[in-house]
Amino acid sequence: MKINVQAPRLRRLSPLLAAVIAGLFVQQAVCGEESADATLAEITVTAQKRATSADQTPISITAVTGAELLDRGYSDFSALAASTPGISMHNNGPGQTEFEMRGMTSSGGNSPTVGFYLDDVPLTAPAAAQNGKVVIDPSLYDLDRVEVLRGPQGTLYGSGSMGGTVKLVTNQPNLQALGGSAQSVLSGTDGGGFNHAENAALNLPLVQDKLALRIVVSQSDTSGWIDRIVVGDFPQSPDGGYTRGNVLASPVVADHKDVNSEALQGGRVALAWKPIDNLTITPSIFYQRITQDGESAYDSVPGTLAHYQPFDVAEPYADSVTIDSLTVNWKLDSVDLTSVSAYWRRDSSQTQDGSENLQGPLVGLNPIPNPAGSPPTYGDCLPDAPSPFTGPCGTGPIPGTEIDRTTQFSEELRAASSGSGPLQWVGGVFYSQFRSDWDLFVDVTNPAAFGTTIHDIWTYLQPTHIRQEAVFGEGTYAFTDKFNVTVGARWYDYENHVSTSAAGFGSPNGTDTPLVVDVNQSNNGLNPKLGLSYQADNDLLVFANISKGFRPGGGNQPLPTQGAIGAFVASQVAALGYANGVAPLSYGSDAVWSYEIGEKTKLFGNKLRLNSSLYFENWERIQLEELPADYPLFDNANTAHIYGGEVELEALLTNSWTLGASVGLTHAVLAETSHGFQAGDRLPSVPSATGNVNLNYHRPLNDRYKLTARLDTTYTGSRVDLTFPGGVPDTQSPLAAYTLTNLRVGLNAEAGWQVALFANNVTNKRAQLENIAEITFANSAFNRVETNQPRTIGVDLGFRF
Repeated sequence: MKINVQAPRLRRLSPLLAAVIAGLFVQQAVCGEESADATLAEITVTAQKRATSADQTPISITAVTGAELLDRGYSDFSALAASTPGISMHNNGPGQTEFEMRGMTSSGGNSPTVGFYLDDVPLTAPAAAQNGKVVIDPSLYDLDRVEVLRGPQGTLYGSGSMGGTVKLVTNQPNLQALGGSAQSVLSGTDGGGFNHAENAALNLPLVQDKLALRIVVSQSDTSGWIDRIVVGDFPQSPDGGYTRGNVLASPVVADHKDVNSEALQGGRVALAWKPIDNLTITPSIFYQRITQDGESAYDSVPGTLAHYQPFDVAEPYADSVTIDSLTVNWKLDSVDLTSVSAYWRRDSSQTQDGSENLQGPLVGLNPIPNPAGSPPTYGDCLPDAPSPFTGPCGTGPIPGTEIDRTTQFSEELRAASSGSGPLQWVGGVFYSQFRSDWDLFVDVTNPAAFGTTIHDIWTYLQPTHIRQEAVFGEGTYAFTDKFNVTVGARWYDYENHVSTSAAGFGSPNGTDTPLVVDVNQSNNGLNPKLGLSYQADNDLLVFANISKGFRPGGGNQPLPTQGAIGAFVASQVAALGYANGVAPLSYGSDAVWSYEIGEKTKLFGNKLRLNSSLYFENWERIQLEELPADYPLFDNANTAHIYGGEVELEALLTNSWTLGASVGLTHAVLAETSHGFQAGDRLPSVPSATGNVNLNYHRPLNDRYKLTARLDTTYTGSRVDLTFPGGVPDTQSPLAAYTLTNLRVGLNAEAGWQVALFANNVTNKRAQLENIAEITFANSAFNRVETNQPRTIGVDLGFRF
């Protein structure tokens, strides 16, 4: 496959944006407005686990303040990620987003490629969830800032940060001042209904300069826009399951409107205690729960905003997380000591309807379609039955339920220099115990339809336990007042134990007697880093980094070996190049070496900021997903060469107008392959190009009111993912490129209140975000395509004191 990387097609951006930009320059020409005193703001970050200016931190980083997030109207990280260069997303809905950076797809394995942190607490994704390495989806209300660190962060952040790291940094309790804020967002969605979200934060100094409490609460209800339609006389597939019948011609039995409505409730409580001047102890609790009545996905066939079913099977989703943490910071004369202890628990569950997917041919009982003109057969019970679904020999409803329970305890103890000498350093130790329980239950009402008496198609119970230990350190030495050298390393050791219990007639031994398989993996090694930076002056930084990242290996679930299903699976495994059709039960760790050069420039008295970087990554032993007979199989027999670059620009055009733009280009393809992949195949879920253009207006109307406006357009290039069409494994399916535009106009008052009118997805674009993972079985007849929220118009009301 030949891959061409193209720049974002800016001509596809909203014509409205072009008109506004043109109007801006006309306004400047007529009014002659000049930028006199205003400059671009600088942001302090802790990307290197000590406070530095983002403009003087020699890595590729995007930092956004909490105030900026409110100005943009972003309520979740996915919205920010879409406008950040170098990030790609595998999106299955609220609380089900997998983030990737710089082409480092995490479609395989049991660990992510991007680290995700709430303050200093690492949040690892479930190990075996079929919707991917999904992270929590916290409300962004009352954040201090978000930091997006691109490139391997293996030295300071460890495993799972191969592509980069995301840090959500919350506002901490203020020991001196009473304060708070509140927000209400009211809107309506085209083709959906009424939405509302309420947020509030309160800071209470309990003992002046000694003790303070901060409380944040959030709740929202978002209407759905996808229907779940049950049709009678569900059309039989004309070729045994590989294409879909005409569901639009069938009578509608039930039409459940807007089933993908979402509800969120959550909150955060933090207590800051300063018993002595240099010691701060901060315990905190975070809780959030997301529920959804159905998938935000439509059937690719027939392509309406609906999912069609032969039976009335609801598809609820729920995700809840509780994070307990204790941070202790002790500031000595020249060293800061920090301890971060955390324990969190996450529980997710979802149900999907597998009634159509699990027709006999797709289970493997009749894997080859009957000759043209001959009706398909569905097991011993249905040689002449008119439908594989209803009647005495029909399957009946086939719901599939997946449950993911995840817990993690982690402890990090570190020390960091706080002086002003030529050597700045940080070092520490890290320990974590991660446990993930993945359970899958799929039952058939009438097993005779499949020629068996066993109701259980699959029951998989797969607990995973990963223990990690690490010692890390990084130091930067200033040889001159301009030239710095950074050297870092992280020694790691991990153990991974995966135990799989499988039963059901679709399981490895084809019976309801569980088969238990244990897999143990362990490894240790070193992640080094070397960085060079040259600070020519306060306005120009040039840097180069070489770094390594890794993630642990793991275990596969055993594949069927008995009967017709086992024979079919073995043939598919053999087609992938495995001897005798036997799939491996484990896979090892993978690693990446990254080479990056970049610059950070400020021009015209800090009225223009230009950050750019180029990178090359050599990713070895990639943990990629293969799909023999649509059963998941992970292996690491591939290598990828990834190269690309990012550019971010921010320009203060006048005292009132600010222009922002970013472009990310990624060429992510396999270089050396085996097992069904081809050299040149694109890595899944990675767009070759992304882009963002935003135009911002801030102007005082008088000494009491200020007018604000923002126009934001984001482009995401085409991607591919793996599907299972007609029995052919590991086939890449394209996802079309799309452009989304948001508009926002507001009024801020000196008294502390603000109001903004907004229109999100102005052009009402229906984007193809992802072909979602099927719990029961992927179907070549149709894909279920995750899509974005249609045009939503509303008002954002806020108050701060």
